[in-house]
Amino acid sequence: MTKEEKITARQLAQQEIRQRSKELLTRDKSGKGYICPICGSGSGENGTGITENPKSQNHFTCWAGKCFENADIFDIYMKKYGVNFDTAFNHLCDALKIDVENSNFLPFTGNRTPDRREIDTEPAENYTDFYNMAEKNLTKTNYHRGISIETLKKYHVGYIEKWQSPKALKAGKNPPCSPRLIVPVWTGGYLARDTRENLTVQEKSYAKMHVGKVRLFNEKALAQTQKPVFIVEGEIDALSIIDAGGQAVALCSVANWEKVVEAVKTRRPAVGLIIALDSDNAGVNTAEKIMNGLQEINYFTYRQYSIPEPYKDANEFLNSDRVKFTEWVKAGESLDFEKVKEAVTEEDIDYIEASEHETGGSYLNNLLLEIDENREGQAISTGFENLDEMLNGGLYPGLYFIGANSSAGKTTFMLQVADNIARSGRGVFMFSLEMSGKELVAKSLSRLSFIESGELYKSSKCAKTTRGILRGVYTDAENEVLYRCIREYEKWDNNIWIIEGVGDVGVTSIKDRAERYLKSKKSNGIPPVIFIDYLQILSPYSAKMTDKQNVDKNVIELKRLSRDYKVPVIATSSFNRESYTAPVSMSSFKESGAIEYSSDVLIGLQYDGWDYQEGEKEAQRLSRLRDLSKQLEQAGGEGRSQKMQMKILKHRNGKRGSAFFNFYPKFNYFSEIYR
Repeated sequence: MTKEEKITARQLAQQEIRQRSKELLTRDKSGKGYICPICGSGSGENGTGITENPKSQNHFTCWAGKCFENADIFDIYMKKYGVNFDTAFNHLCDALKIDVENSNFLPFTGNRTPDRREIDTEPAENYTDFYNMAEKNLTKTNYHRGISIETLKKYHVGYIEKWQSPKALKAGKNPPCSPRLIVPVWTGGYLARDTRENLTVQEKSYAKMHVGKVRLFNEKALAQTQKPVFIVEGEIDALSIIDAGGQAVALCSVANWEKVVEAVKTRRPAVGLIIALDSDNAGVNTAEKIMNGLQEINYFTYRQYSIPEPYKDANEFLNSDRVKFTEWVKAGESLDFEKVKEAVTEEDIDYIEASEHETGGSYLNNLLLEIDENREGQAISTGFENLDEMLNGGLYPGLYFIGANSSAGKTTFMLQVADNIARSGRGVFMFSLEMSGKELVAKSLSRLSFIESGELYKSSKCAKTTRGILRGVYTDAENEVLYRCIREYEKWDNNIWIIEGVGDVGVTSIKDRAERYLKSKKSNGIPPVIFIDYLQILSPYSAKMTDKQNVDKNVIELKRLSRDYKVPVIATSSFNRESYTAPVSMSSFKESGAIEYSSDVLIGLQYDGWDYQEGEKEAQRLSRLRDLSKQLEQAGGEGRSQKMQMKILKHRNGKRGSAFFNFYPKFNYFSEIYR
């Protein structure tokens, strides 16, 4: 099958999927609509869930849960499972048994509405004369999207009052006229953007249309500019950044992400790339593809840079607050890019200069002195034998991150490790930015009651949950068990400091606390092991920075703290929503760029069985994960264990691999599984 035949078959398949979308839905109780696949509305007695929109065929609206409005089956599937369009397309083809690879798959007759997601494949034409005519009309419209007239003229942006689709005209049709902003991408292709307000649903579908072959917008900037280049999705976004003093290249379509990698492969921009795609699922997934592609060609001079909430893209940010947008652009250009490593020739050697304290010999002498002073120091045990073995004996000075989905036990695990270290006599600081100190102590007592009561051996029912301990209502048997737990906890309670977060706990205050502790007699000159729960809610480093910049800065400062005080710093981190159904990886971590680069050890916690299985299709996997989640939720609620896998995703001075645990969420307890 040729490329053109594949695209035609794919377009026809999309059309059939939309027409057959009702086969994938279940009728609601009323019989008038369908049960919402996302919120389940319509499953109740006489309840109506979602209905088809009369003016937009094969599009649906959820009325009860308000999950979506005027969405087709692709939109619904992508929203439900957090996947991109290509993944949704493949799964829906499987569900409806549509074979796209079969070249004789032609289920439709008559005219077909072009799919806006497909890239135009018509032969390249030269639109230069058209651009010149449109540019003369630019002042006839005020639809400039907040971009200065100077910038628009520099990039030959124009305006056509009565624009018609060239493709439709070639097909002998008489398409409707609409006023369009014309943005040239290259001589053989451009963007035609509808300038009208209050468009109908159908008009919105074609408000942004590409004509000709799609390429990267302003691709030349990769080779010519002497400043970092923003990589964005749309041409208007790129012009917005350029108007604010930056430099940008636009994909023009998320399907074009490979073109960025190919362009970088040949041009190798020396300054750096700033990946700043839209904040929706498609943007996040495409950014991940670009970064993986850049790594494959050994180009690492890039940073991911988030559009701050609540804005979806750069142009929306510009039109909302130009001053803050300009500051955001300048801050992006000031990111700490890793310099491109160049080979050093023999002629260059004479020009390499370094002060004496920066030479390798100087650092070697310092290292030997330090080794002589403390003989590398004893590793601090986590209390888990298998995990210690994977970490070369336990925790060493450095920055550790533990990430997991919500309710997967990352806080519970961190607290158990902190208690184990405090039990050994080492000072521990637990910065709890979400839970109160009383809750954490109750979690520790709950864990101890579970062990003390013999619940593991089903010989007693005196184990208490966190809530059960906080309520203060106990039987005589529970009182006896709790008394022993309190006596046990008192063995180390003076070695652990729990600092509650009240909105003012930041890296600076953590450093101050550590410094004061070191000066006290209690420390004996040994710094405390520092735990932080969790990274994303640490106090911002600077009010002038974006959320992403503050997280990056806090990570760097935590790394410096671990280095200066020669102490392990362990922080939990949240995951991106897009990673909730995917196996844990470095990219799962929210604001993962700085975490990935600055951490010494990166740990991901997930349910055992969450990884991909050989030969398993995505739809089958998602169905399996739903069943697994239900089983684990039931087991946890009944006090039984959930099997967990702890992945060492990055270990700067050691190996990667997995350790396995039984997690009893009801009683806040982790126990190792020996395999």
